[in-house]
Amino acid sequence: MADLDPLGGDAEDLSIKGEIETSSVPELLRSLLASGETGVLTVRRGDVTKSIYIQHGRVVYAASNNADERLGESLVIRGKITARQFLEASKMIRPGRRLGGILVEMEALDPEDLIPAVEQQVHDILMELFDWTHGEYELVIKDMDPDQVLSLNISTENLILQGIRRSRSFSQVIRGIGDIDAILVPTGVTDVLYRLDLTAEEQEILSHVNGRATVEQICDVSYLSNFETCRILWALKVLGVIRRSGADDAAAQGDRALKQEKELDLEAIVEKFNQMFSRIYHFLRGRLGDGADGFMDACLEEVSRQYGALFGGVDLKHYGRADYEQMLANVADLPPEQRKSLMVAALNELVFVMQLAVRTRYGAQEEAVVSGIIKDGLRRLGA
Repeated sequence: MADLDPLGGDAEDLSIKGEIETSSVPELLRSLLASGETGVLTVRRGDVTKSIYIQHGRVVYAASNNADERLGESLVIRGKITARQFLEASKMIRPGRRLGGILVEMEALDPEDLIPAVEQQVHDILMELFDWTHGEYELVIKDMDPDQVLSLNISTENLILQGIRRSRSFSQVIRGIGDIDAILVPTGVTDVLYRLDLTAEEQEILSHVNGRATVEQICDVSYLSNFETCRILWALKVLGVIRRSGADDAAAQGDRALKQEKELDLEAIVEKFNQMFSRIYHFLRGRLGDGADGFMDACLEEVSRQYGALFGGVDLKHYGRADYEQMLANVADLPPEQRKSLMVAALNELVFVMQLAVRTRYGAQEEAVVSGIIKDGLRRLGA
């Protein structure tokens, strides 16, 4: 990349300016991704200027005037080249000759390591930028000269996700998701989900977004802190996986309000059991690897001998969680109170079977950990 001069375009280039305080960097990038624009997004805070190069909505490059974020300095900091190699290569930079190419010519850097090094540099520039909660931005819509910008294959969606994971600003997060009484709805956009590297915690929070629960209710059933839960919800909202419920959603919900109110208590109870099962699963996964799946299957099979009608079509393959909607469908013909009693009894039995299986199959250390998880889970259930 040559000098950092992204805004030196023609006078007719469309320019849009604003403040980060009113539109965060993740939201700006998502907006560009959705619109498919091509251009340069430049963000300034004090003496630091960072430029993000966008092609058809996707991040393809980034540059910074912060010395420690330039390619050469970045390579020295990470131990990929020596300080002398960097200084010697810097003296050879000329128009049309970039530092990366010079380092390869000097054999200071292997050719196959150049692109990963530039990708890491771009990643570092953006991750630090995501921490900014104030500053100015300017978006210039214009075509880019391929000779001036090295176009990288970067997942913009996962960059946004990783950036939001770093956020430590609750005011930014809560502004992004709206008030805690907001109801969140899945958008049904599956192609984005396939491209995202969601953690188990993020997938669990997503499973609570059902078009009925508010942000506060999702926080209540999550074992993460309120801030961590809201941050995940904000990331999913920015990425278009979920959205705030609108007037049409509210009207449709009105016809089912009474039924949902009765079911919400049961769903919250089942969710607390699922949190317990998920914690047991993740602990055993760390000890047994893939054997944890077989353990969970065996426990469910044992309980299904008594509660087969409830557990038909249900498995524990989603991080140890039982599918509430499937269980509800299996016993939909029962009166609400009987349905609740059956589910609670069956899930309590599943807890007992898991505890007994750990006791008989594994050591005292494993039993102590699982018993602690169960004790905490039952406390949350009020048992």
